Amino acid sequence: CTGIRLRYRLMPVHAVDRLEFRGALGLDEGDLRQAVTERYGAAPPAGRAEEVAATLVDLYRESGFAGATVMTAIEVSHDPDRASMVLTVAPGPRAAIGRIDVDATDAEDRASVLSRTGLRVGEPYDAVSIRDALAEYEAQLRGRGFYEARAIHSVDFAGDGRAAVTVAVDRGPQVVVAFSGDPLPQGERDRLVPIRSEGSADEDLLEDANRNIETYLYDQGYRDAQVDYVRREEPGLVTITFEVSRGPRYLVDGVTAAGNRALTDGDLFALVPLVAGEPFVESLLVTGAAAVQGAYRDRGYTQVRLSPRVTLVADGVEVDAPGARDAASGRTAPMADRRVRVELEVAEGPRTVVGAIALVGNMALGEGRLRSVMTVAPGQAFSERALVDDRDLIERAYLDEGFPEVVVTPSVQLEEGDTVALVTMTVDEGPQVLVDRVIIVGNARVSTSTIAQAVTFRAGEPLGLADTLETQQRLSALGLFRRVRIAELPVGTGQRRDVLIEVEEAPPTTVGYGVGLEGVTRLRPTGDSGLAEERFEFAPRGFFEVGRRNLWGKNRSVNLFTRVSLRSRDIVFSDTGLRLVEPSPEGGYGFNEYRVFGTFREPRAFGTGGDFLLTGILDQAIRSSFNFATREVRAEMGAQASSRFSLAGRYSYKHTRLFDERFTEEEKPLIDRLFPEVRLSKLSMSVIRDSRDDALDPSRGTFLAVDGELAARALGSEVGFAKSFLQAFTFHRLPTTRRMVVALAARVGAAHGFERRVPRIGADGLPVTDGSGAPVVDIVQDLPASERFFAGGDTTVRGFPLDRLGDEETISAAGFPTGGNGLLVLNAELRVAVTSTLGVTGFVDAGNVFPRAARIDLGNLRGAAGFGLFFRSPIGPIRIDLGFKLDRRELVPGRLERPRELHISFGQAF
Repeated sequence: CTGIRLRYRLMPVHAVDRLEFRGALGLDEGDLRQAVTERYGAAPPAGRAEEVAATLVDLYRESGFAGATVMTAIEVSHDPDRASMVLTVAPGPRAAIGRIDVDATDAEDRASVLSRTGLRVGEPYDAVSIRDALAEYEAQLRGRGFYEARAIHSVDFAGDGRAAVTVAVDRGPQVVVAFSGDPLPQGERDRLVPIRSEGSADEDLLEDANRNIETYLYDQGYRDAQVDYVRREEPGLVTITFEVSRGPRYLVDGVTAAGNRALTDGDLFALVPLVAGEPFVESLLVTGAAAVQGAYRDRGYTQVRLSPRVTLVADGVEVDAPGARDAASGRTAPMADRRVRVELEVAEGPRTVVGAIALVGNMALGEGRLRSVMTVAPGQAFSERALVDDRDLIERAYLDEGFPEVVVTPSVQLEEGDTVALVTMTVDEGPQVLVDRVIIVGNARVSTSTIAQAVTFRAGEPLGLADTLETQQRLSALGLFRRVRIAELPVGTGQRRDVLIEVEEAPPTTVGYGVGLEGVTRLRPTGDSGLAEERFEFAPRGFFEVGRRNLWGKNRSVNLFTRVSLRSRDIVFSDTGLRLVEPSPEGGYGFNEYRVFGTFREPRAFGTGGDFLLTGILDQAIRSSFNFATREVRAEMGAQASSRFSLAGRYSYKHTRLFDERFTEEEKPLIDRLFPEVRLSKLSMSVIRDSRDDALDPSRGTFLAVDGELAARALGSEVGFAKSFLQAFTFHRLPTTRRMVVALAARVGAAHGFERRVPRIGADGLPVTDGSGAPVVDIVQDLPASERFFAGGDTTVRGFPLDRLGDEETISAAGFPTGGNGLLVLNAELRVAVTSTLGVTGFVDAGNVFPRAARIDLGNLRGAAGFGLFFRSPIGPIRIDLGFKLDRRELVPGRLERPRELHISFGQAF
């Protein structure tokens, strides 16, 4: 038999993973590399080598190297299949400016353009610097009213290695803008007539400015305002005069409604934002009428008609007489304000409800699946908007199942006097597309398996839109790539597609550094006999950080942050603490304050979906009344069990030493809380269920969190305890037009210290012994101050300062909080939106801190009530709360608690 034998010889593709520049570059290598990276990426494909060379030649020409050449070569490194793109540069001589010609119609430009731009004969030619200088000159001309000024240059490279530069300047006419007639606020003129900012005075811009002024006056209530402009041209001068005639101002006398039954008067007035006593703005009436009709249609009134009627109210004042023109000023004297009454006449028509819904043409997706995504149901009010939304939802369901050509056509038949709507959804499914293969390209350091873990496509399954979006989001969230592109490649003539995932890797290493100078007044033991005195000192400081992503081809990362601060040499750290030494004759600084923070992160650790984080901290710093050194290690792992549930576990080891203490016994509880001088080794676990619609400013949903901690001497801890904390928040949006949210919260904490034996210390600071000389030991169960519960402040009970909620058992005689083993806090709050960005709150809080968890008592809660304001900024709510105590007490002898507390904070209280 005869036939053809095919032999396929496979050659490895050596992807370019680095750029190498050779030759006498003439320009900074970093600038060359940046020019290539911005356009082609950090590792351009080998096939684009000639384009890279052409880009660099253009860059050299812009810098005066008219004869520069760039040769390209691909050198294979076999490591294992990578290559370098080698760019060999021969820049040649750099041209200097040999002649400068100025082409300008104005004598002033010919005389001053060179002095103002700094152009000089003999300087190296650099197109970028020349363009920047001419752009600055243009800005100077525009600042003088020459809004159409243009300054450009051209270059001719001569054979003698010099550049002939020609500068062309056309300043255009000077433009003067004037206003006549009724005045406009000075601060609004540039905004309404943007000739200065646009740098132009063409007819289109002037017509836009005319409309801007009229709209501005309409919004102030001048509904009869008229504006015209006149353009007068003279040699070298253009004068544009806007003639403004405001006419009388119209104020809203009142708003009434008639014919409305399905919507109350309050509902209508909320949608039509016209308020008695404020200016009448016709555009608000038009948009409000459209909003009213939309609200009716959403309730099934498809034939609703709203006829607003505006009538002038006579009040004994002559309102129809025109304003008198002042002969001296040429302006129209102000007219008396007029008042109008707005009547909203509603013709509701019949209400239409959905009678039946038919699905036609659906074969791949069953009727139950489609009805589950629809919001329209029999018996509901018929809404065209809801019908369109359901069409989109059905199409989205098909797109997620791999039907890219699906078309859903809704149709409606009205019956029984337009009171019943029969809905039909006709589905044209089109062919289903399946995944044949998933092809991953472009990765050099990131392993293919790491990318594949984030890909939701599977061979033989539908090529759905949801999978495309989810894969794109997951790959971008890894933080390993500059760009991620997902494309479909046809396979033969069937309905199967290869999915091509093309990635461009980001640099794996990031480096940061900085220096600074701190000036601060500190207490120093430099006075007579070592007494503390305040001295102002300068402390140089600096930081360095380095991070590495994609360790070992996986999405692991390691980061190191270091910060040092240099203090005067007469204060140094030693093994025994901070001590004063003889100042050095030459002065100088010591190395005695630092912070080292290192992290290691591994997503999907140990083959699970959880993230693992290992953190180490070394910290040493100076405070006014003490100094401290901290050592801490944390190992954490968290996982998202579902869209609402998440789990987290942690082990931490922390030890802090204080030395050179200069604080009083009354201050010690507060310092112990922030800097506990005990070795803590503990395990903790958190379970969270979160269904809130917004983490920063929720209006619906719940948040439940349970935290548990266990510290034991078997783990290396000096003290042992068990601790739990429960939080429960719920949010409910009230069925009102204005956004009103009821927020409720409850927090309960309980802790129990394990017994431990502690040597008794006498007043002299020495251990106490019994008659036989053996040390006396006390058995205690207390918790370190850092592990106790505290309350009070902007997130708990707002009538109290931070951490100052308590009673005689948890507040010391000096007024310092000592904390407790039990906590109960209850909150209720109403949040009302006044505008889209401003809101008000009213709240009632109650809670207390208890010495023992077993003594938590609802009857011993302390209460507070108050109100506040919050502003929805682009970064989240900014809040001001004023809380009042409901039961003031005299916890410190002779001093009654303050009656109120003001709190300013970021984010909602809970």
